[in-house]
Amino acid sequence: MKIKNPKDKILEVLAYARVLVQDFGHTVKSAKHIVALTIKQARRLQTDVELISFLSTDPMGKEIGYDHKPDPTTFSKVRERFDPEILGTLINELLLSRYKDVVVENLVQDSTDVDGYSRNDEDAKWGKRTVPKKRQSAKKDKVEYFFGYKLHAIADADREMPLSIGVISGNRNDRKMFPSLFQSTRRNFRLKLGAKFIADAQYHSTKIREELRFFGLTPLIPFGGNQYVETEHPKDPDYGKRWSIEHIFSRLKEKFNMTKNRFVGLKRVKMFVYSCILAYLIEYLL
Repeated sequence: MKIKNPKDKILEVLAYARVLVQDFGHTVKSAKHIVALTIKQARRLQTDVELISFLSTDPMGKEIGYDHKPDPTTFSKVRERFDPEILGTLINELLLSRYKDVVVENLVQDSTDVDGYSRNDEDAKWGKRTVPKKRQSAKKDKVEYFFGYKLHAIADADREMPLSIGVISGNRNDRKMFPSLFQSTRRNFRLKLGAKFIADAQYHSTKIREELRFFGLTPLIPFGGNQYVETEHPKDPDYGKRWSIEHIFSRLKEKFNMTKNRFVGLKRVKMFVYSCILAYLIEYLL
């Protein structure tokens, strides 16, 4: 059952976070910092200064445990000392809490870019991304280079919910993330026998198709280019659900500020992206 009250959603996330931070060697009180980073993205706050101001003036600050105004260095220290997988595990726990009795019928995989904040970021790399349609023209390529990272995800295409995620440098081929994300999805979620796996031609691979069929899934992946008529199931109506993952990425960028990365290094960028996804779950899952 979905919780309607935003405060109750935040407090549910805090309850999960209090358990998880102890598993990673931190104190119960430190859980509030994870929730605060999520609030920052949910409220589209640009800087830690804005977040600190919010926590010290809004009643939600005291609700999650900030009895006094946080120190200006608090969240820089959190990003330095905390493992991003605390947030990753929290994302997974929240998803599992709502997917206990759900059988997933359609999966979709894709990636999206996360711009690097500085050219001096040694973890960020040059990669390719699709030019947004509003900037495309007949005379220009539909692909451009960018410097940064990629968020990779397998999502529930019917509910537009990210199920398994990963953040890596921008130069890695999309297919490289399939094994780990698919394994995580199979392990954590109930998939319908014959469930469809939808992806674009970047995921065209004999190995991927064989693995999907081995586990009882039907691949809906173009053989080449992006013309869906070049597949073994050319008229399957569910291929149109590929756009569901684009809706997820669009919301993450436009509603939860994922285009506003201000961090350097894979660890900090992961924490930023995972905070955006937690904000997404609070809005659309809980």
